[in-house]
Formats: sequence, C-alpha cells, structure tokens
Amino acid sequence: MNILFVSSSYSNYYAIDDIVRRLYQRGHAVTLILGMEQKETIPDDAIQHLQSDIPEIIIEPLKKRRILRNFTRYIREVLNYAHVLNNEDIRKWDVAKWFRFFPPFLWHIISSPLGRKKLKDAGFQHTLRFVEQKIPVDFAIRKQIQGFAPDIMVVMPLINPNSKENEYLRAAQRLGVPVLYSMVSWDNISSKGTFHGNPDYSVVWNEPLALELSHLHGIPHEKIFVTGAPRFDHLLDRGSDRMMSRSEFCLLAGLNETKDYLLYVGSTFLVTNDYQKNADESDLILSIAKGLANDHRTKDVNLVLRPHPTNSSFLEKLRSCAPPNVFIFPAKGELPDTEEKRNLFHNSIFHSMAVIGVNTTAFLEASALDKPCITIKTKSSIETQQLPHFRHLAVADFLENALSVEDVIRIVTDLKSGGDAHCEQRHEFVRNFLRPKGISAVDTYVDMIEELGGLTQGRADQ
Repeated sequence: MNILFVSSSYSNYYAIDDIVRRLYQRGHAVTLILGMEQKETIPDDAIQHLQSDIPEIIIEPLKKRRILRNFTRYIREVLNYAHVLNNEDIRKWDVAKWFRFFPPFLWHIISSPLGRKKLKDAGFQHTLRFVEQKIPVDFAIRKQIQGFAPDIMVVMPLINPNSKENEYLRAAQRLGVPVLYSMVSWDNISSKGTFHGNPDYSVVWNEPLALELSHLHGIPHEKIFVTGAPRFDHLLDRGSDRMMSRSEFCLLAGLNETKDYLLYVGSTFLVTNDYQKNADESDLILSIAKGLANDHRTKDVNLVLRPHPTNSSFLEKLRSCAPPNVFIFPAKGELPDTEEKRNLFHNSIFHSMAVIGVNTTAFLEASALDKPCITIKTKSSIETQQLPHFRHLAVADFLENALSVEDVIRIVTDLKSGGDAHCEQRHEFVRNFLRPKGISAVDTYVDMIEELGGLTQGRADQ
C-alpha cells in the first residue's frame, strides 16, 4: 500500500511516529507532507531521527493555497467560531478569546451581539458552509497528491484553527482518494474548531471520543474506528524495559535518590476566570514547594518541575526565588518526540511518587505507568479544569483533587504511608481510555489502514 500522511506542522509527527515505523516494517510505502515552519520551542528532532533511521522515506513540505487564501481562511474561521458559539455553555473561554484568529475589524463585527446572534442561526451557518464548499481546490495541492498516487491519505489534526490540511482533504477527495481523519490528542475534538469537509473515515482512541466526535461534529458513528491510543503503546507494552535505575535517573536529574519527589508537569497555559491567559505557574509551584518543606510529614519530599516547552518564559523568575526542594528538569522543557526524550520524560514519571499538575496530558502517561495523579483546583487554576476536554478525566475519577496546598500535603502524606485511593479507577481508565481493545493500539491502527486499503483496492478493481 501507498499511505500519505498530511499535517500542517512537523510538531504533530510524534503522535504517529510508531505507526509510520510499523507501516514501514510491514512493507508499505509511507510519504509525509508536513508544514515545516520552524517553531522556536519545538525542534524537528523527531523528523531528523526518522530520516536517519529510514533514509528512503519521502518527506515533502506542505503547500499553501495560492488563490483566495485569505478569503478561504477567514470564512472557515468564521465557521469555526460559529461552532464554538454552538457549544457556548462549555466553551465560554473560547467564545471570548477566538479573536486571536481574526483581524480586528472582522472580530469587531462577528463578536458584536448582532454578529453572534447571526452566527448562531442554523440557516446562516448553512449559507456560509455552502459558500465555503464552492471554493475551488488548489491546483498545486491536487497535483502534489496525484504525484504520489496514495491508496489512502491520513490527515491531522484537521480541526485546528487555520487548518491547512483542509485543502488536502478536499483535493484528495476530488481525486477519489479516501481520507482518514486521525486525532492527535485527547483534547482536539472538543477544544478546537470544526471540519470543513467530510473525511471518509475517522479514527479515535476510544468510544467516549467517538461519541464526542459524532455529537459535536456530525461525523457518522459507523465511519469512526476505535483503536486505543498509539502514542502510549510503548508504556503499556514494555515501559519497564526502558526505565533506568533510580540512582541513574536521579544522578542525571541532579536529585537525591534517597528522597521522594513529586513531578509537577507544566501546562501550556492556565485559564483565568476573567478569560485571560496566564502563562506563569511560578506562584502555584512555589506555594506547593513551600508547603511541602514547611510540614514535618513532607519536608523530605522534593518537587521536580517539568516545564511545557511552549511555556518556559517564567523559569528565570522561578530560579531566582526557588527554595532548595525545587528542581527543574529538563532545564527548558521539551516535547517527548524522540525515543531518547520520551525515555527521560517517562523515567521522570516512573521514579516519582506521583504526578501533579493542573490539566495535562502527562496524567495519561502517568496512568499508563500506574502512578497516582494529583490535579490542583485552587483559585488560580480551577477555570482550566472547566475546559471541555478535562471532563474525560473528571468522569474517570482517577485523579486526586487538591483544592489547596493543604490538600496536596494530605495526599502526599497518604501516598508516603502506602495509600492510593484511586488505584482501581486509574486501572479502569487505562483499560477504557488508552487501550479499549486490550491489544496494541499501534497494531490495531495499522490493521485498520490495511483493511481500508483493501476496501479501496476492491472498489478500484470493480
């Protein structure tokens, strides 16, 4: 088979790295079309490793629409905003902050009371969609796809704002190439925009996400495949084989191996109750660290901060006033997009007593490694847990909820004495959310592509 993957940014590649490698191992031809604009905080290490390991793999830069570019972008963004308004009860922050995707004059119009009322009107949305669907396919993009003659094209994340993959979705379908939508992460379906075309098939991790995709975006449930979460397979299959000894890891991270530590995993940002974006977690981190140090039950527990790579500007400030029980590792934060970086991240989880944070994908990795998770619901952070994707974690009830630093101290004390109140819920979450098929998600995903390829070939032979 000839499989084409398309994504607007190379930074999304880590989500399919294991899938691409497994397809190659099974003898399939794989081509990647990726947006290659460099991101200052996220290097292209994963792509470089792939090219080093599989020199024959083809990677081409993503093309952008040349004609009607701005018109196309803004009409789709207006439709995205209309989608957000349709779900205003759970997306209040996005309703207020979607201006970041518009020029000021256009935002002034659509965010006015009259503009929002009009955008909520189903008939007006239908008219906008009718106009958007009449936008012609870009010739150069169509020609690029045609040159690879793929049996199937996989697009991701597709529903992000200003999603350039939509041009490829439309062009592929004009060429008769079936398109598979593939989610990048657990927050994508409920916290981004919407579809500007109908993929032939979609793939998600589990049934709750399948229902969410169908309910929020109108994707037919019978066209949605459930595979489990491929990006966590390596933890569930043979995670322990990749773990360093505690002494080795602590030496690398500059930690005292005789002391327990909490791993605080930083967020991209926190949402505040006045709809602002707060990128500085230092006050929250310092309050936890000081609370640990000042209580006789937890004074020997360190706090290791793993910054998010896109939110590390506050680290210099934190270093200038951090108490001795605070450690930052890695120094600037990094995306775990290569084998080496994933191993460092997962060792930092594995050797911790628990993972603590606000709203982070690290809770999923921690659950896969069977580590307790603590979410902080203080005044400065609780709005972030009201973002729609967090409800998947709340419903699963595997998180310890800390409403204050005192709660963190209490939970840590219980953990030190061997307590683990949410152990069973954590195991159930892994079974239901990360590996609902009970087998490798990577293999399930690859089997699905092979099955779809067979259906496509069958249609072509008729």
